Amino acid sequence: MLKSYLKIALRSLKRHRVFSIINILGLSVGLACCMLIGLYISEETSYDKFHKDADNIYRFTREFKSPDGTTSLHLSRVAPPFGPLAREDFSGEIERIGRMMSVGGPVKYNNRLYEERNFYFADPEIAEILSFDVIEGNLVEALTQPGSVMISDEMAYKYFGDVDPIGKSINFLSQADLIVKGVFKKLPENSSFQIDFLAEMTPLHAFYGGSEAMMRNWGSNNFSTFFTLRPEGRIEEIDRRMDDFLVKHIGEEAPAWTSVHVQKLTDIHLKSNLDDEQGQNSDITYVYIFASIAFLILAIACINYMNLATARSANRAKEVGMRKVFGAGRGRLINQFLVESIVLVFFALLLAVLATSLILPYFRVFTGLQLEFELFSNLPLVAIILASAVLVGVLSGSYPAFYLSSFQPLKVLKGRFTSGTKSGILRRSLVVVQFTISIILIVSTIVVFNQLDFIQNKKLGYDREQMMIMGVSQQVTNQYDAFKNELLTIQGVKIVGGSSRVPSGQLLDSQGAQAEVNGEMLPTEIVIKSLAIDPDFIPTYQMELASGRNYSNNYATDSASFILNEKSVAIIGWGAAEDAIGKNMIYAGVRGKVIGVVKDFHFESLQSEISPIILVNRPGELSNLSIKIEGTDIKSAVQEVEALYAKFSPESPLNYNFLDDRFAYLYRSETQRSQLFTLFSSLAIFLACLGLFGLASFTVSQRAKEISIRKVLGASVQQIVGILSKEFIILIIVAMLLAFPVAYYFMSDWLAGYAYRIGLGASPFMLAAIIAGVIAFLTISLQTIKAAVSNPSGQLRNE
Repeated sequence: MLKSYLKIALRSLKRHRVFSIINILGLSVGLACCMLIGLYISEETSYDKFHKDADNIYRFTREFKSPDGTTSLHLSRVAPPFGPLAREDFSGEIERIGRMMSVGGPVKYNNRLYEERNFYFADPEIAEILSFDVIEGNLVEALTQPGSVMISDEMAYKYFGDVDPIGKSINFLSQADLIVKGVFKKLPENSSFQIDFLAEMTPLHAFYGGSEAMMRNWGSNNFSTFFTLRPEGRIEEIDRRMDDFLVKHIGEEAPAWTSVHVQKLTDIHLKSNLDDEQGQNSDITYVYIFASIAFLILAIACINYMNLATARSANRAKEVGMRKVFGAGRGRLINQFLVESIVLVFFALLLAVLATSLILPYFRVFTGLQLEFELFSNLPLVAIILASAVLVGVLSGSYPAFYLSSFQPLKVLKGRFTSGTKSGILRRSLVVVQFTISIILIVSTIVVFNQLDFIQNKKLGYDREQMMIMGVSQQVTNQYDAFKNELLTIQGVKIVGGSSRVPSGQLLDSQGAQAEVNGEMLPTEIVIKSLAIDPDFIPTYQMELASGRNYSNNYATDSASFILNEKSVAIIGWGAAEDAIGKNMIYAGVRGKVIGVVKDFHFESLQSEISPIILVNRPGELSNLSIKIEGTDIKSAVQEVEALYAKFSPESPLNYNFLDDRFAYLYRSETQRSQLFTLFSSLAIFLACLGLFGLASFTVSQRAKEISIRKVLGASVQQIVGILSKEFIILIIVAMLLAFPVAYYFMSDWLAGYAYRIGLGASPFMLAAIIAGVIAFLTISLQTIKAAVSNPSGQLRNE
């Protein structure tokens, strides 16, 4: 039975070549898009799941609150005592708990120096909580023995080549000599954090002033603290008792200004965007967006099939009538049409698999993800694709099958059959649905691009052009003035400013603040974040002062003075900037006066609001230099800076970049997603046009006699094109009226995620209307103009 269905289906597809080609092309594009989006979503949702017990691994995060209850900072790491004390206090809930701390810095071996960012110190329990594929050595033992380190296979080759690294000594930060005790495979790309070195914890004790001092330090939140639950353990119980934990160990008032939360390891990549994440996370919202686009693309492809199948119903009416006369029941006809649909989908599937395989290398480079499409080694994936193909075939072929099989043979064979009002209404409705989806995607694409252009080109409140950013070692800090003076002698170096952090980074430092209000010293309701600078920082960035003056080396009192941004002045309640000058403040235990107010500037991403900032004059905290380079010979200036740095800090490699590049990286994910969104939206629009093209072709063929008669009666080409296009243009207008409110709702919600955003005015909708109208008209015109300029005599002769 199935064999006969297949034969009939193949003959039908061959007989209706144009219909088959359009549908195979449309479905193959739709399926290929779904496969690519599916691979993207699969990769995004796979993060950290390679760990053996991933669903039972959690981490502690720490939130700091302002006096008014709002969040001032939410960190993915906690202070050193949290892990050991939580092990004791939550022993009934927690099975294992371990800490690890990332410390970037120079690693030296055999007189070669490298700057490493993924150097971690860890408790032995980390080896049992997280999964490492150990090639050589014992990770638990290595993290128990003082002075030991395990390294990734990538680092083993980088430092030692083909030589066995076991027993070799490396130096970290010019302070700790560590013995390599083993090698583990580099963590997969779908890990929320990358680890190249994993060292035993003892060297950190000296940094904190000893192990006892380390256990008393509640302010240095640098430890990623992971734990697993006991089988009977409950996260709710940990949450319920956490305030008591804070009161016990920090103080009675602790819950008022800080709180600790629990987060699943597998939620980090898509559901966490904390202030100090160790990698650039994604967002679950985009997974939903791209899944929706995949569904919409496939829906458009299925609509194309249904539309064209019902449109050509008149051409297949006699076929159905004859089959019924010869005894074919309705069930048999339904099965035949469904098999025909499934066969067509399988042809499209083969083409889609080929297209996906060819496109994937470019898509992999474009997304920066290690996407794999290995059908032969992944039977579940094959099963999903085949099942999806059958489902698409059944869904797209179901209505045409039931519709075509319902024809009455007597009417058909007497020539009384017409495609019917219901069929026409369905076709028009499906066109409206297709273009409603397309217009929503066009509006969304325009809004996304406008928002990205806005955040990338918005004035930030300072000059970022040709700004070289470099981190400085302790050796340079110890000779700060001498190094800076020599920098200024390099041709092309205009000015140099020092700071604890640089724009495009995050403001993670804050202390308690009190300010003079109505003659009384009161704590600020909002936490004010601090930025340590030298007197040249503000001039280097060409920041504008709203009132007062900058720091100066000519004033000894400036070490105990303060400069605020306008946001700080506003939250303190001082009113205008000039009202703040001379007011008393206490910040981090230092009492002084406000000497200046700088105009607000965007230090962090535009997704965050401008923070209240206090700029303090603290030379000992200047770990970054901002170098303004003028002229065109930037390369030469950078080379001289590198040579000078090597002279002052031979034990530490220079780590530098440019501020423009830092901001580009900051918005890299948004830019990449917008490009993906545009790509798949364009393909969805292409599919809609493909369906419209097929439907226009059918309409022209059905009205060929009418067109010929109109031409004979003197109708011009323009008139005929207008008559044929009118129906479709009306449908596009209806689609616009339906699409605009939906697009407005979703894009308003998306823009709400940005603290600084464009206004959602009429221009995106007007531009979308023009684009959709032009695309639709051009698509229709390809067929209508051809019909309008054809010779009517041939058609009338046939009639």
